[in-house]
Amino acid sequence: MLLDEKPGFEGFLTVRLRRYRLPDGREVDWDVFGPKLSAGITAGITVLPLTPEGGIVTVRMFRAGPDQIVTNLPGGLIDPGEEPDAAGRRELEEETGYTCESIEVVGWHWSSASSVYRKYLAIARGCRPDGVQHLDETEDCVPVELTVEEFRRELRTPGAMTGTDAAYLTLDHAGLL
Repeated sequence: MLLDEKPGFEGFLTVRLRRYRLPDGREVDWDVFGPKLSAGITAGITVLPLTPEGGIVTVRMFRAGPDQIVTNLPGGLIDPGEEPDAAGRRELEEETGYTCESIEVVGWHWSSASSVYRKYLAIARGCRPDGVQHLDETEDCVPVELTVEEFRRELRTPGAMTGTDAAYLTLDHAGLL
C-alpha cells in the first residue's frame, strides 16, 4: 500500500521517492520514475511499422544509456489528452518520415518494474516514406527498413537494440515471431 510520495529529481525522467507498506507490514522506500510527470505525461507509445512489402521500419539513433547507436522502433511520449493511436502516427512520421494507412494499439506494459510510466504498443500497416521527418533537438534518427529476419537478428544481438520488450510483444501481436 502506498503511504507517501515525495519529489526527487525532475528532468526528462522524473524520479519520485515512494514509501510503501508491504503485505508483511514492513515499510520500505522505493524510487519510481516516469517522463516529465509534472507536465502530466504518464505514457508513451512504441510502433511496429510494417511496409506493404512486409518490411519493418526502424530507426538507428544514439542512446545515452548504452552510449552508442542502437536500433529502435519509432515511438515517444504521449502528450496529455492525446490518444495513443494519434501519438503513434505522429511519432512514426516525426522520427522516420513515414506515414501509415492504419494503426492499431494492441496493448501496453509498464516501462519497468520501478516505473509509473505506461508504454502503449501499436502496429502500423501500409507504411510509406511519404511524410516529413521532424526530429526533436536531441534526436538523430536515421530510418532503416529491415526484413523481418533482419529485425529478429537485431533482437537476438546483445546490445544492438533498445525497447526489445515492446519489439517482441508487437511482433507477437502481428504474428511475426
